[in-house]
Amino acid sequence: MNKHLLIPFLTGQRRDGLGRVNDVSAHPWEIVNIPEFKETAITDANEKLRRMGHIYANLANRVQQITEQGDRAVCIAGDCFSSIAVVTGLQKAGRQPDRILWLDAHGDFHTWGTTQTKYLGGMPLAILVGRHDRRKNERDAIGSFFQAVGAKAYPEEQIILSDARDLDPGEKESLESSKIRTCKIEEISKYLSLDENIYLHFDTDVIDDRPEMPALKYHVRQGPSHAQILALFSVLRQFKIVAVSVSAWHEEQDLDNKTAIACLNLLEELE
Repeated sequence: MNKHLLIPFLTGQRRDGLGRVNDVSAHPWEIVNIPEFKETAITDANEKLRRMGHIYANLANRVQQITEQGDRAVCIAGDCFSSIAVVTGLQKAGRQPDRILWLDAHGDFHTWGTTQTKYLGGMPLAILVGRHDRRKNERDAIGSFFQAVGAKAYPEEQIILSDARDLDPGEKESLESSKIRTCKIEEISKYLSLDENIYLHFDTDVIDDRPEMPALKYHVRQGPSHAQILALFSVLRQFKIVAVSVSAWHEEQDLDNKTAIACLNLLEELE
């Protein structure tokens, strides 16, 4: 049975609009919340990471509980950092996945050494595999976040990254020198095995389909349509998916919930 979790935060900043998923979903979504974290805008990256440590430690514990009960966690959060919590929860439950399938228009493989924008949202996949380099003359805030969540680095060679088509130069070099397999959506199934436990993480911006999903973040052209992702998820139903997480859309722009409904339709294909 699927247990649906909603995390109303984007890099530690509150995004209560994600709660509207409960208005349009056929399933109730449990809100994984920290009430005292009320700010919608935080400028300090260290403070964001500190708060994310608390938020995603809670999520990791909840995923662990769900997994130990024999159920499957399905999560929607404001960012891709939720993936670190989901993997941690699976690890703690003794169910570390054999494979991670990560769908994203971006690589999310920046470290402080490669990023030009200092945007934390470009770093989750690198952090997940243990690439959290320290900034000069500052404490290791990313390492502290990783420790707070209780995570252990996941092996690069067990990750498939599909349709990451918007890569910065330093990020591209790091990704190409890593052991992560990159591919197009139509190639995914040949790299998966029916015997493997698979964790699926997808950032909704992997989709290039403004008519169907107009409120996507960081739109990147020349990606798969909503229909193509739906077809992929139909194929993935035959595999052993042990957890699913989603990095959400711009909920503040999705006033008619059209993008939320389209995303929920995708998740329904995996039920």
